[in-house]
Amino acid sequence: MIIQTAAAFLGSIGFAVFLKMKGKQIVLAGIGGGVTWLVYLLMQNYIDGYFVPYLIASIFVGIYAEIMARVNKAPATIFLTAAAVPLIPGGSLYYTMLGIVEKDSAAFSENGIAALTIALAISLGFVIVALSNKYINIFLKRKTR
Repeated sequence: MIIQTAAAFLGSIGFAVFLKMKGKQIVLAGIGGGVTWLVYLLMQNYIDGYFVPYLIASIFVGIYAEIMARVNKAPATIFLTAAAVPLIPGGSLYYTMLGIVEKDSAAFSENGIAALTIALAISLGFVIVALSNKYINIFLKRKTR
């Protein structure tokens, strides 16, 4: 678990550098990626399947990105993109393509469904956070009037 979290941290830092983030934002993106993967691993221990653990982890990374955006006066997208890198279903996508190439329909369908489920969970988590943030901001603006 520690090695996976450290690898997620380093992978997110690498992606932050690729996105040309600067200074402490790189480290914060790495921390976000590491903690996001830790959240996923902890949820995976308690909840079977792919969807719910990935959904909870993607909600966490969305909230983390919004907080870091406010703290650093930067767009949330840069933190979200870099910190969400560990959640990308690379293995499932690879084995889906391998199933196509090798004409193994069982591997194709099993891994393809897993990749689609993970992608759906991640996108739904991002949408939940974005909509919640939007309506919280609307509520707070009305309250201050």
